[in-house]
Amino acid sequence: MEIKNVAVIGAGSMGHAIAEVVAMHGFKVNLMDISEEQLKKALVKIEDGLRKSYEKKYILEPPEKVISRITTTTDIGEAVKDADLVIEAVPEILDLKKKIFSEIEQKCPQHTIFATNTSSLSITKLSEATNRPDKFIGMHFFNPPKILKLLEIVWGEKTSENTIKIVEDFAKKIDRIIIHVRKDVPGFIVNRIFVTMSNEASWAVEMGEGSIEEIDSAVKYRLGLPMGLFELHDVLGGGSVDVSYHVLEYYRKTLGETYRPSPLFERLFKAGHYGKKTGKGFYDWSEGKTNEVPLRAGANFDLLRLIAPAVNEAAWLIDKGVANAEEIDLAVLHGLNYPRGLLRMADDFGIDKIVQKLNELYEKYGEDRYRANRVLKKMVEEGKLGRKTGEGFYKYGPGNYEFVKLEKVGNIGVLRLNRPRRANALNMTFLKEIDNALTVLEEDDEVRVVVVIGEGKNFCAGADISMFASGRPELVTEFSQTGHKVFRRIEMYPKPVIAAIHGAAVGGGFELALACDLRVMSKKAFLGLPELNLGIIPGWGGTQRLAYYVGVSKLKEIVLLKKNIDAETAKNLGLVAEVFPEEDFMEKVIEFAKNLTELPPVAVKYLKKVITLGTMPNLETGCLVESEASGDIALTQDVAEGIQAFNYHRKPKFVGR
Repeated sequence: MEIKNVAVIGAGSMGHAIAEVVAMHGFKVNLMDISEEQLKKALVKIEDGLRKSYEKKYILEPPEKVISRITTTTDIGEAVKDADLVIEAVPEILDLKKKIFSEIEQKCPQHTIFATNTSSLSITKLSEATNRPDKFIGMHFFNPPKILKLLEIVWGEKTSENTIKIVEDFAKKIDRIIIHVRKDVPGFIVNRIFVTMSNEASWAVEMGEGSIEEIDSAVKYRLGLPMGLFELHDVLGGGSVDVSYHVLEYYRKTLGETYRPSPLFERLFKAGHYGKKTGKGFYDWSEGKTNEVPLRAGANFDLLRLIAPAVNEAAWLIDKGVANAEEIDLAVLHGLNYPRGLLRMADDFGIDKIVQKLNELYEKYGEDRYRANRVLKKMVEEGKLGRKTGEGFYKYGPGNYEFVKLEKVGNIGVLRLNRPRRANALNMTFLKEIDNALTVLEEDDEVRVVVVIGEGKNFCAGADISMFASGRPELVTEFSQTGHKVFRRIEMYPKPVIAAIHGAAVGGGFELALACDLRVMSKKAFLGLPELNLGIIPGWGGTQRLAYYVGVSKLKEIVLLKKNIDAETAKNLGLVAEVFPEEDFMEKVIEFAKNLTELPPVAVKYLKKVITLGTMPNLETGCLVESEASGDIALTQDVAEGIQAFNYHRKPKFVGR
């Protein structure tokens, strides 16, 4: 069966947004709600959203054409009479949802598929409201669905393979990133991890292991999550303390007493403090107050306190056959906007450290949720401890990268910077993977030229600034020196290296490009060293290499005035060899690289060494000074102000301390 007509039941915040996405992709939608007023509000919001998308060229169809595919009604029978698929998006009340599905079944065609947008309720129990459990499935969208494209397709105990296939095909047509939840478990994947991790943070406050600000600071700046866990609860949907409380109560009933809401969650819920919409949640929002999480408040909080229980939940999901490691990481990346997959983080921390922390927590508190899952225990027994042993949830080593992709086009090696969701920002792991990939390409005798390019819209947005939240200047210095080592290696690399700059190359991304032998740009790309906006200075050779290329005066102009350099200006300055149109950029890059493949390898190797050592004899000294300066600056108040201002989209106020 091919889905053509879709009914969306409930025109609230999720219902109208789902209807908009479905209509945007060419489907007819009947949007139903019991309130005419709610439907009118929904259409206004849909039209406003479509207009903004059209103006920004996210959609090509005029808004009125998309709107013409949406029909509204307060009559459920009218809404579902010709529906191939019904998506229910009413409040998270089991009996209400069951009543609606029972009514839908009486008024829809025999072939109709029933889908619920529930974020945590049992698909199997909801399906009991109909005589067609084989046609019942979960379609959990994430808010806002135009931006968060993840869709959890949740299988009930009796959901048929045919239903799963039809819904999967439909999900692809509406541009979803699909995760199959193969067992009907409480919270599915995303909310199971998010809500339990948030509850653990709340328990940590209750037990005196950290304050709200300390934990949010550690999560936001050191882990790199978009927001602190408490901060997010206060602003998501205007405040979602009540939502998480209800989910945790559901977990208590279905998973056991150990998953109960923390006392802090319970106190806030009973006091009616749900977040920003009520004036108070974890933070005080009354009288228009704003709350910024301090950069270094969480420098000493033990991140394993939150990561270990979250990884244990993920291991439980794997153990029960709900999903595999890759699917769980995809879920948190696209559903929670994590900077990295949870299980990638676990591999970096070390599975043995995860189990050790769980054992400590179990011994201290005696809660069953801290019992290390057998999946984790087995990994420790088998020595699969993560990145340090070459295998954990993932395998590591040549050809097995998290942030790098290697390709070959004839005798041209292509090294792709593959962290597009974070604009290809470089962290310590990323730098080490680039170094490893360079070794692989160096040892491949067929490769005569290396092209470095970014995946996604950016070449590279520079260094991951989470290091500055550590409160340890020696780590900042080490990070800077690691970057210098990799970039210096590129300069001395025995093969020509081309930076193919198709988008933003700023900060450390610009510095990476400067270390390459040649640079080419697309017309839309730009270069820049905006570090002073954050209260820091270029730390990977930007103050040195750029001076060699354009002179000290122009260097100061670029850095002090924080000027971006467009492609034509870069060419006029001699920073790039060629500027190519964006529509056939990669094709032109390969043609350009081919010109270098016929050069004599031995001569090229020595030419690079002679140029680097002969024309820039003081480069290493200058770069060492850069690293030391970066460490000296790391603990200043201005750095904290700059990074916080950047995170909260405001202009920094530097005080010189």
